[in-house]
Amino acid sequence: MLYYSTAGKDKMDFKLPIREHTHVVVIHGANASPKSFNYILENTNLTNVTKVRYFSSDGFYNNLEKIKIQLQDLDPCFIIAHSLGGIYALHLLQFLKIVGVVSIATPFGGSMTADWVKYLIPKRLYSEIGVASTPITNGHKIPITMPWTQIVTTEGAIPVHFSKNDGVVTYKSMTHRDDMQFKEIAYNHYEVMNAPEVVHTINRKLKSNFIYFGGK
Repeated sequence: MLYYSTAGKDKMDFKLPIREHTHVVVIHGANASPKSFNYILENTNLTNVTKVRYFSSDGFYNNLEKIKIQLQDLDPCFIIAHSLGGIYALHLLQFLKIVGVVSIATPFGGSMTADWVKYLIPKRLYSEIGVASTPITNGHKIPITMPWTQIVTTEGAIPVHFSKNDGVVTYKSMTHRDDMQFKEIAYNHYEVMNAPEVVHTINRKLKSNFIYFGGK
């Protein structure tokens, strides 16, 4: 429904209604920032949003603790997460009331490439996203019991992964779990954050799960 006001005798100004919705939390990927969600937030009618910021060099569990504290008074909430942000969202299921998640190109199965790259480039991030890393293996034990959609990116392959990938994460890792819905779209790992299909998916999930409470 459109709302309007009469600004003059022959002129009416139209505007979208303000939407009341469950609190939305956005969690960016490794070595990124909340700015990666600019397009998505500018093209969704969301007004109640918290942008999480973390630094991968601080370590996964240190960051998780900080994020828990930041969000502890915001539940129930709906999470939109990109890449590693989806692993944080998965672990947050243990501590917050989360009513739905849309993750984007999240490596739920970990990265086999990171398992050997960590010996060449000793960054903390690579040791925490490998197939056998603690954040990944502990994540396998966390059940998903609410609506969760994983957007799977299918373009941008690089040969270093030795299997189908989006330029950063393998298809196998993105589709590792069997307790979520998958939606494949033809973008690479970074292009996807400016994809209209992602905006459409988020809006549809919010509405279909009754997370929008209407306008006023």
